[in-house]
Amino acid sequence: MTQHSNEELRLINQLLLAIFLVTDFGYFLYLNHPVFPWFTLAGAAVGLAIIVYCWSGTKYWLFNTILLLSTAVFSVVYNFNAIL
Repeated sequence: MTQHSNEELRLINQLLLAIFLVTDFGYFLYLNHPVFPWFTLAGAAVGLAIIVYCWSGTKYWLFNTILLLSTAVFSVVYNFNAIL
């Protein structure tokens, strides 16, 4: 594999891992609580983003960005009944 292919695979893996983590944790919270605890989901994502940023700097910027964006999206998705 070329260097370019390795970098693209690394970016795709970062993107999918961030979405997978937020989706699964949000679904777990959705199933185990009568009212969705969106603050717990947001706090866990922000905390993980801070930890990853402190350990690696800007090396995993895509992971942090997608983690925070998908947290915002899935907070709305899982809490949609309360918004209406």
